[in-house]
Amino acid sequence: MLYGVDTIHGATYVQGATLFGQPISAAASFNPELVYRMGAVAAKDTLSAGIPWIFSPVLGIAVQPKWSRVYETFGEDPLVSSVMGAALIKGLQSSGKVVACMKHFIGYSNVREGLDRADNVITDWDLVNYYAPSFLAAVRAGVRTAMESYVSVNGVPVIASKKLLVDLLRHDMNFSGLLVSDYSEVDRMYSEHHLVPSVADAVRVTLQETSLDMNMSPDLQDFGDTIESLVANGLITESRLDESVRRILETKRDLGLLDSGYYDEFGHDGMDADEDVGSLADQEDALKMAQESVILLENRNGTLPIDLKKTTSVFVTGPVSDNKGFQCGGWSVFWQGSIDSTLFPNGATFKEAVQSKAAGHAQVDHLEVVDIDGKVNPQDFQRGIQLAAKSDYTLVVLGERNYAEKTGDLLGSMALPAGQLWYLEELSRLNSTKVIIVLVSGRPRLLEGAHDHADAVILSMLPCEQGGQALADVIFGDVNPSARLPITYPSRGTQLLPYFHRVNTRCQPYDECPVQWEFGHGLSYSKFEYSALWLNTTQVHATSGALEVGVTVTNRGTRPGKEVVLLFVAQKFRRASVPETKLLKAFKKLETLAPGASQDVTFVLTPEHWSYYEPHIIGSGFQRRAEPGEFVVSLLPSSTDSSTPPAPRALDDAERSSQTKTRGAPGGMASEVASAAMAAPSVSFYVVP
Repeated sequence: MLYGVDTIHGATYVQGATLFGQPISAAASFNPELVYRMGAVAAKDTLSAGIPWIFSPVLGIAVQPKWSRVYETFGEDPLVSSVMGAALIKGLQSSGKVVACMKHFIGYSNVREGLDRADNVITDWDLVNYYAPSFLAAVRAGVRTAMESYVSVNGVPVIASKKLLVDLLRHDMNFSGLLVSDYSEVDRMYSEHHLVPSVADAVRVTLQETSLDMNMSPDLQDFGDTIESLVANGLITESRLDESVRRILETKRDLGLLDSGYYDEFGHDGMDADEDVGSLADQEDALKMAQESVILLENRNGTLPIDLKKTTSVFVTGPVSDNKGFQCGGWSVFWQGSIDSTLFPNGATFKEAVQSKAAGHAQVDHLEVVDIDGKVNPQDFQRGIQLAAKSDYTLVVLGERNYAEKTGDLLGSMALPAGQLWYLEELSRLNSTKVIIVLVSGRPRLLEGAHDHADAVILSMLPCEQGGQALADVIFGDVNPSARLPITYPSRGTQLLPYFHRVNTRCQPYDECPVQWEFGHGLSYSKFEYSALWLNTTQVHATSGALEVGVTVTNRGTRPGKEVVLLFVAQKFRRASVPETKLLKAFKKLETLAPGASQDVTFVLTPEHWSYYEPHIIGSGFQRRAEPGEFVVSLLPSSTDSSTPPAPRALDDAERSSQTKTRGAPGGMASEVASAAMAAPSVSFYVVP
């Protein structure tokens, strides 16, 4: 028997297992090495329960920030999802005893209005250039199994799509592993999608039109009988069944399931008495992930970090201030998560971590005042205002109720519950305390201006058990924040666009679309200076050239810190499709730089970085095309400033002549941006036929 389970951010259903932050938090770290460790630990702990098949990673591109499964993804960027997904797969499969399952193939994350399982429309261009790369990277990373998607794409349910499950997945991506349906999708072809008039027809269409190998549904008891009847009537060939049987048996063979006595090692109750589950070493890995996932969004007047030597009182408040269940979100112990800390034996709540940190230095008071749904306790409110007024710092921890899948649909506003925002505004009216907002949520929830008078804003997404400690470490300066937003944080619920939207997109006449914080935004306690941006050449051949891009990163601050270097490429003009504003093409997280230390960073770009996939040849293999023309390379540094860095742009002729110079360099003439520190340094290069 082959058992499989959803292991989204650790062995969710194994008692005492190490739970990491959700994938969206992992993405914020921009550290694939930590994601690899997350996969290795999750696989080890899941296997201890005798389960060798893990339904992870979720590789959808989260372009709908209202969607209830955003936190299961690695964010909105195709490259980040590709790199992090591949790292997680390699970690999950590193022992050779577990197989990962990439999901949900394909297009699930673009559901209309963010409503889970809703229909969606995706052009072939978007499909192959934005949604397919993360799955292609997973196949190249050696993922052994795949799961199709609940939704229909352009009116055709994925479960019935030859174009997607044969032409794209099997032929173009060369995926040869086991393909399983999402829960009950074969039956839903009849009962929900209304594509066929009977369940028997659904089974027939699935086997005739797609390459599905396994049906995930305990309710469809007559699945086998239906297949037998279809074969007997000549509607399905035995050779088609042989293909799927072979892939299933190969998976079982490689896992050792065909060997006698496989489950004997797990004991009479199916559990392996593995004392390594939830080990201190694993907990340390989860803490590192949480620490590198804390995003500092605003830090007005250098409010953070808090110096305990100069602090006498701290007030901790808000609905997520003392609740590990809300720190973890859905898919944590239970499918829908847990409402309190009872079932989470590891880590600490935020309140507990702050109390431990401040012990012997400052008085820490705590009162939630408002619950997770925004209901304010009138008596607690008066007391809360009094406690805040007398405290040096007020730490307000806000968030959303746990959910998974359809239960998380936002049918109304994207804003946090009104009571939470009202309470925050009342606290911000006080002049005697510095208000620090800590956001804990699985997707961007609008603040509607309630943060305008706060002194600092922190976002941790869903850091789980170790989140309380990690947040305290950042707030009190033991850890210098290094995370970046893996998804655009909108300012309005009516303007929801990924950062790589087309350049001609306008939300109002002649106006661009404002956001609260852009993709890649994240502040540091250090000041990182980018200087000497250079290219080894300004002209490359469209199909065979290579381009080196270099920059020097210097820590001009007083604290050691890590920096994420993000490299974007924007095409000025493109005939095949209106170009994107920019696309992330490379990133690197630097190890800790001491104050005054510098590091030279070099990226090598190839035709893959300035070309696109031809959209009209699904089923003919992935083919790239590069159009000649001007491209802009830009870097997005972190900053100690609260303002959002300007969007990358090309240097005009005057700027280019005043700020660049040529020099001898390996590979030919080089262009160097001589400006010592630019908020968003950029320079152009040209692709020639």
